[in-house]
Amino acid sequence: MFKPLLTLLLYGKITLALSNPYFYINQQQGESISVFNRTDLTLKTKVPSLEGPAGIAISNRDPWFAVTYPNQGMVSFFDSKKLIPLEHVAVGGSPFGVVFANKLLFYSDWNSNSIGVINPGTGRIIKKIIVEKSPAGIATVNCESQVWVTNRKSDSVSIIDTHTLKLIKTIQVGKAPYAIDTDKHYAYIANAQSNSLSVIDLVSLSEIKRIKTGRMPYGVAVDKKQHKVYVSNQLANTVSVIDSRTHKIIKTLQTGEYPENIAVDEKNQRLLVLNWFDGDISVFDNLTNKEIKRIKVADGSRAFGAFVGKAYECSEN
Repeated sequence: MFKPLLTLLLYGKITLALSNPYFYINQQQGESISVFNRTDLTLKTKVPSLEGPAGIAISNRDPWFAVTYPNQGMVSFFDSKKLIPLEHVAVGGSPFGVVFANKLLFYSDWNSNSIGVINPGTGRIIKKIIVEKSPAGIATVNCESQVWVTNRKSDSVSIIDTHTLKLIKTIQVGKAPYAIDTDKHYAYIANAQSNSLSVIDLVSLSEIKRIKTGRMPYGVAVDKKQHKVYVSNQLANTVSVIDSRTHKIIKTLQTGEYPENIAVDEKNQRLLVLNWFDGDISVFDNLTNKEIKRIKVADGSRAFGAFVGKAYECSEN
């Protein structure tokens, strides 16, 4: 229905200095996406979606974002400037985690043990890549040349080449790996059932350290500027703050009840923590690690993935 506009955005001569002014929170127990201003943290609008949005990815070089619906086997594309839906794509299975990489959209299919690859210009699935059991969190590294995905029921991470669309390697980590984020040197994986964070070197592709966190680590977010890694601990109502240079915990932050999804806004020097049971977001100052505000969101809100946009730091091929 909306494909011509999406094709124009992808292949047209539109130049962007991508600085997305919003962050997005899915109402998983509803049919909308709440859009907040990153500067003053106010609600901008609610964008209609299909029922049960869960995962989210924001393109860091094109004006759109994508949302997954695990219970419906659907993926939607949205215009991040006009804040309207562009296209709904039926993919089947249970799409969950999602990320843009190398001008393609990659999503984890929890039930089929695979990674689906969508061409945003056509809205078609161009490949499904078999990984291990229950793929969940997904992220991109090395200038989008690789996609990494956590396999929750296999205690592993799979690495995919985004050019060949082939599996490169599978690495064993802690028990029930779930969320993932990266910086220029490492990938950080939250192991939900072993209460730990695996640190994997991006060059050697090996785990170099496993850091003890709070109970049930669920979300991971990296602040490259402040050299910090944040891990939300569901059952402890805390966030562990880790120095990315020493890989040691330097502070523990108190959050609302059942913190889940987590993201860093480097531009505004904030950490955003979505508290599932409280239906709000804890906002922390990245410099002081102090909570500065609570933002009310709808009950049943969830945004699995990087729900705040990041600057694109790589040159075009």
